[in-house]
Amino acid sequence: MSKCQDCQQNEVFVHFGEETLCLDCYNGRMEKRFGVAAASYPEGVAIRDGLGEVHHFQLRKRLDPIGIFMEAEELKPGGYHFKLQGDLYCDQGRLLLDLIEKAERGMAEHYVERRTFPNGQSYDAIKNRLAGRIEWNPADEDVPLLVVDGNSYTWEEVCKC
Repeated sequence: MSKCQDCQQNEVFVHFGEETLCLDCYNGRMEKRFGVAAASYPEGVAIRDGLGEVHHFQLRKRLDPIGIFMEAEELKPGGYHFKLQGDLYCDQGRLLLDLIEKAERGMAEHYVERRTFPNGQSYDAIKNRLAGRIEWNPADEDVPLLVVDGNSYTWEEVCKC
């Protein structure tokens, strides 16, 4: 974990030219440049999925010349991850609410369900269709992971569903 070149305290989040900055320092620079401040927002939020299970997310807001980017990343590796972009001068409170609504919609439907063979062995099965995202696989750089329902699957695991 490398530290921000400006504050020397927070973890690096943005590579800004040759500089490596934390999100707070980067947003501070963007605020000075564009006159728009990152409004206060919670560090995290808990959202229930379609099955009633609670998922905990870290929230981030990044000011950028082309707009404001907000994201909610689940606190477990390979979990849910939602992003949203708004205009640089948008209502940031509304943008946060829109992000939470997007996460709620994204977690409302489940695509994989746990089933059991007659012998008691359990397995995962695709319900009707499959939706998720493709993500880098740290265990094998040549074969990506598929993240579905907030869980990571290898290509082989998906083929067995």
